[in-house]
Amino acid sequence: MRFQSTYLLSYAAPRAHFKNVLGLFKVEQSTRHVASLAMLGICEETSSMDFGLMIMARGPGGRAPGLTAMARAAEDGDLDMIAINDHVVVPGDINSAYPYSNNGVWPGAAVGECLEMVTAGSFIAATTKKIRLLSSVMVVPYRPAVLAAKMLATLEVLSNGRLTIGCGAGWMKEEADALGVPPFNERGKVTDEYIDAFKELWTAKTPSMSGDYVRFDDVVFEPKPLQKPHPPIWIGGEGAAATRRVARVGDGWYPSNHNPAHLLNTPELYAQGAARLDAAAEKLGRNGAEIHRAYLAFYPVFKNAADRAGVDRVCLTGSAAAIRDDIGAFAKEGVETIVFSVGGMELSEILDNIAWLTGEVLPGAGN
Repeated sequence: MRFQSTYLLSYAAPRAHFKNVLGLFKVEQSTRHVASLAMLGICEETSSMDFGLMIMARGPGGRAPGLTAMARAAEDGDLDMIAINDHVVVPGDINSAYPYSNNGVWPGAAVGECLEMVTAGSFIAATTKKIRLLSSVMVVPYRPAVLAAKMLATLEVLSNGRLTIGCGAGWMKEEADALGVPPFNERGKVTDEYIDAFKELWTAKTPSMSGDYVRFDDVVFEPKPLQKPHPPIWIGGEGAAATRRVARVGDGWYPSNHNPAHLLNTPELYAQGAARLDAAAEKLGRNGAEIHRAYLAFYPVFKNAADRAGVDRVCLTGSAAAIRDDIGAFAKEGVETIVFSVGGMELSEILDNIAWLTGEVLPGAGN
């Protein structure tokens, strides 16, 4: 939801915008506090859910004209964020099982090309004015912690505080091996320690850390990110390890709706996952209600989906009316942000599907 408000916050996840009466500050806050604020007359509701668009930085999105066109179409369509995925190299022989397909095969292997995520994000930031940027998700072990923290802080500052950082541990051993990063089977521990290092570098006046994978002391790390205390960190993943990571360090939970091992592809299954997150947060003394609830709709949407005879409809796909109904059902379960992807092999088809999504599907959805 978006609000005009006198309520000034020092930090919040990118869910709703508030502006003080002097118009000097714009900050963001999770809508879990929306109802109480509205009842007190502190804010005025103008919409009820944030929506994002996943842009693949390959194919039409792998060149400047296509990436620019898609980013501007998303912003002109009043979407709240652009999500960018993270691959650095594509190995020729991949034996690792892709967790988001039924057969374990990664469809991206057939394409091969990929732009580096943070660099592509900087390009998008320079070609847009207001839309937020989301790493979806950054494979945390792929970059040395201090360098990654600097890259992200630079993007955050140059985008005027428009960055949300989706984080994950990664799934492809062959890519990790090619990058020469810490051992793949230690990626969970590496991810946790790197995120701790990010926070130390972004918030401490004189950062220092001595861990198993990260060590630094007596360093100047400036400029700090504009968002305080640091850019929102959304943890991707659906399983137990990801749930624990969200509960410990996450400002938001960002699962996908199609991990066959941990399906969250209906509102009911999502609610069960959210309950597990709340329980994990409570064990650590956190209030799960303060953790932003985002959701990646894995399957692309098509303008002509209603004409695809013989194709079983997947939740958050299909006709505009069907998608709006699904959005409403997920909103009732506490989902605050949904990130979509659109179908299409050619740029013209992709742009046509973005226009359909923003013009016919999303207006009024989730209210």
